[in-house]
Amino acid sequence: MASVRRLSVLVMVLVTLFVYYFSFDSQVHVLSCEGNYYLTDAQVYDLAGVSTKTRLYLTPTHLLENRIYDMPLVKSVDIERSGQKLTIHIKEKTVVGYYIRKGKKYMLTTDNESIEVPAEYEKTIIHFPLLSGLSASQRSEICKVFKKNKDLNRKVIEKIAEIQPYKTSFDSNMVKMTMVDGNVVYSSISGLAMMANYQAMLTKLQGESVCLLLDEENSAIDKVDCSELSSKKKSSSSSKKSSSDDSSSDDSSSDSSTESTDTTSTDETQTTNSAVTDETQTTDTTSDWTYDESTGLQYSESTGLYMDSDGTQYYWNEETQQLEPVTE
Repeated sequence: MASVRRLSVLVMVLVTLFVYYFSFDSQVHVLSCEGNYYLTDAQVYDLAGVSTKTRLYLTPTHLLENRIYDMPLVKSVDIERSGQKLTIHIKEKTVVGYYIRKGKKYMLTTDNESIEVPAEYEKTIIHFPLLSGLSASQRSEICKVFKKNKDLNRKVIEKIAEIQPYKTSFDSNMVKMTMVDGNVVYSSISGLAMMANYQAMLTKLQGESVCLLLDEENSAIDKVDCSELSSKKKSSSSSKKSSSDDSSSDDSSSDSSTESTDTTSTDETQTTNSAVTDETQTTDTTSDWTYDESTGLQYSESTGLYMDSDGTQYYWNEETQQLEPVTE
């Protein structure tokens, strides 16, 4: 008799589960996603494998959370069930920009984490700028500034189309930002914190495609002539080069005088003096060169020139924004 009762109970439970599984009440009626910025709601539901056909109480929430957490830009996720409603709460990582290396795109977060852009994230790169020509150390410095300053949020980042390195006579580690609105902003990397005030500054500007200089020292954003920075850089480089040329001319004159004075000496003395002169000249021309990480070339502070391993020298062309070989 007892066995018949147990069998009856088992059958009732199975029938109940069967009816519930195929009933409308077992399914999710409302799906909601909160906190997502880079991915649309539809993308989150698709990647998580959830829809209005999902059996609400027959699908473990931790399984859905794990699927969502595996998405590269998700920092944390929490799923809430309330009646027939399923709400997905997401906290995403903040992306500073993206860069291209060996033909592949990588997103860079404020934690200096590089994430290769998967196929489902291809369209999201419109939300952040291209980091073009920046070295790994420069990218790291930029990440630190954005992480430290919470006002540099996604809305600010979306206004920037491209960030690239820029050098001037007064700062060799600046960046040039081309904005989505056509303006160009020049700043030191530490001065990027002032970009939080960019939108407020726009109301005071007149004209289109203007150039701005972030003055970190005076906490001001100055509207400048777009050729002003270039002119300063060129004039400084030219004066340094002229000074270097004059110095070289003086050295040459001195060497010529020495050589004339020593004409009565023996051949051995002349050879010794020549060797010493050559060694001095070599030291003078190489002591000023330092390695520049952003270009991978040697850089001379006195002349403003760059040099590769073959000895070819280059100068920075402001108009083309490229290094070009020095022609005699």
